Amino acid sequence: MSKRALVTMLCAVLFMLLPRAARAGGTLYLASDASGNKDTNGTKALDTELPLERTDVELDVAGSIVGATVTQRFKNTYDRPIEVVYVFPLAQRAAVDAMEMKVGKRTITGSVAPREEARAAYTAALHDGRRAALLEQERPNMFTFSVGNIDPGASIDVKLHYFEVAQYDHGTYELVVPTTIGPRFIPAKGVPDADRVTPGYSKSSGAKIGIVAKIDGGAKLESVSTPAWDTEIKQPTAGVAEVKLKNGDLEIPNRDFVLRWRLEADSFASALFTHRSPEDKSGSGYLTLMLEPKHDVVPSEIAPRELVFLLDTSGSMRGPPLAAAVKAVNHAIDELGPHDTFQIIDFADTASTFAPRPIPNTPENRRRGHDYISHLRASGGTNQLAGIHAALSLPGDESRTRYVVFMTDGFIGNDAEVIALTRREIGRAHVFSFGVGSSVNRYLLDEVAIAGRGYAEYMRGDDAAELVDRFYTRIGLPFLTDIEIDWGGLAVTDTRPTALPDLSALSPLVLHARYTKPGEGDVTIKGRVGGRPRTQKLHVVLPAEARDHGAIEKLWARETIAGLERVPRAKLNVVEITRVAVTHGLMSKYTSFVAIDSAGPGNDHGSPLLVNQPSQAPADLDLESAGGRVLHAEPMESHGERYALIDAAPHHGGCAGCTTAPTPRSPSAALTLALALLVLIQRRRLTRRGRFDQGPQKRPHRRSRSDPSAPREGRVWGGGVGGEAPDVKCQ
Repeated sequence: MSKRALVTMLCAVLFMLLPRAARAGGTLYLASDASGNKDTNGTKALDTELPLERTDVELDVAGSIVGATVTQRFKNTYDRPIEVVYVFPLAQRAAVDAMEMKVGKRTITGSVAPREEARAAYTAALHDGRRAALLEQERPNMFTFSVGNIDPGASIDVKLHYFEVAQYDHGTYELVVPTTIGPRFIPAKGVPDADRVTPGYSKSSGAKIGIVAKIDGGAKLESVSTPAWDTEIKQPTAGVAEVKLKNGDLEIPNRDFVLRWRLEADSFASALFTHRSPEDKSGSGYLTLMLEPKHDVVPSEIAPRELVFLLDTSGSMRGPPLAAAVKAVNHAIDELGPHDTFQIIDFADTASTFAPRPIPNTPENRRRGHDYISHLRASGGTNQLAGIHAALSLPGDESRTRYVVFMTDGFIGNDAEVIALTRREIGRAHVFSFGVGSSVNRYLLDEVAIAGRGYAEYMRGDDAAELVDRFYTRIGLPFLTDIEIDWGGLAVTDTRPTALPDLSALSPLVLHARYTKPGEGDVTIKGRVGGRPRTQKLHVVLPAEARDHGAIEKLWARETIAGLERVPRAKLNVVEITRVAVTHGLMSKYTSFVAIDSAGPGNDHGSPLLVNQPSQAPADLDLESAGGRVLHAEPMESHGERYALIDAAPHHGGCAGCTTAPTPRSPSAALTLALALLVLIQRRRLTRRGRFDQGPQKRPHRRSRSDPSAPREGRVWGGGVGGEAPDVKCQ
């Protein structure tokens, strides 16, 4: 092949691989910081406003049942209609049961449908020039709003509603409203929906947020707080609190909103919530039961312990997150019991251990542990599979109970693989997740803790010692295990969760169930503490009619869907998940809400421009180290490809949030292919001239991610560049 032919071929390849918008010309960029300044490549960006104007959150708490409404307003500042795509977070246990779109004075109520049907209806509406909104679930805590055909200068409000149960632990109720999504690490082998869980990021969106909350605790409130947020809290009565942002609207902060409250001492009591409507054709009633088990503690019942501290040291943990994790582990080492053993494992691209096996708690070993931790540095990808596998397969003492303390921000895209691996390899161990950072992946951390028969904790950095002390208090008390529920003669069925977890003495048992007819009787909870049987009874009444708690049906259905998803991928029953979601009007990964405006003339401005609203990076995240993409939205014809992103450094398997842009292929992909062809051509030429060494090459030694002077007595588990991957097979 001649040189001219090769050059012609390369040019053709480059042209074919360029995005359609790039080939057509007229590319439009949005400033990544909404300021009109230069983008990350130094290119002058268009001075324009991002579509998201504001978000309003209303929270209504009755006892422990939470109803939440989230409203987002999008405004079109362009001279032609646009379609906005916005990936945003919600609470990981949210049962999303309603969506609506407001256009001017008209409100269009959304309906739930199988995901592909909802997507098809939305796309058809856009083709017809109709205004439409589509709400899709990517993960239980990550959703996408697509709002199409917003007219120039016009605004559209989209609203969603959800229920959840406030978390109760150690005397404190907690409710979290996430405001941002951290960048997700995509492993080299990829994740099927990587493009949908790796949005672009901006340091500041310019959008405002308003939050109001009302708490009716059902008993006298002892305290109400909102850590890291300035709020105004009023208590019109002893059992009611009203919360709002102190200075009115704020620019959306890049950290979770956390609302905590405590009732006066010893006010927690077992609670039963019921819902039954005569209009329900199934005849079913629904219940939520919260029960605080009572079991005495005998010190001799507590088994010898083995503590494994598993630290994420990937790039996204650089700075405050790793500092908080190190502080927590140092405190945990100092608080070890005299007969405990411990091990430290750190992971990023690979996982490394501090010692060959867990070592005794001695002054010298504690000193060595502190020294090892002090040399840890954050860099590289987030290979959580290697970390979890190392912690659960580590050689240990069978006479001891292993507790894995898993510290991470959870910024990965292969959540399902990590959860499945934990469930499969847990054995006799317990995994306790510690979320580290201002806005972590709570879905992953909660599910790993459930699969690992443990609990999840979340720290901001200033409360590390408090959370570690609570962890030791929790594991210092025997768990209630082998739990069974005897409903007596009551017509109760379909209890959720189906597999009841081991229960800490600090946390209540929360059950959701259906009942087929009214009745009254005793519920018996059976279990074992330290090998000895325990029983507890509670008298309940299941009414023939109870209309006050419509949330109970939604919560039962949401927990049913969650249970159906906690299975190996090969056993996933998508049909049943879809049926439950549609029947009960809920969002799921396989069902979506769609709202279509049928009034008024269609859009006569042609196809709308597609604008990707960037997510806001978490407050304590070093976005460059994490590999998150700073987004430059490229509006394009909406009816073509799903996204068009201009990305500073798209690639796979080396950082959090790294991924290539979806089809059409990005210019970087084209350049990579072209360079590969040039290398092959040059190699061929050099080989012909005898100047290319084709003999075996010695692989360079890979330096540790930690300081090379740190003691390294343990084992390195592969999974990234320079290591051998463990034999991990995930369902």
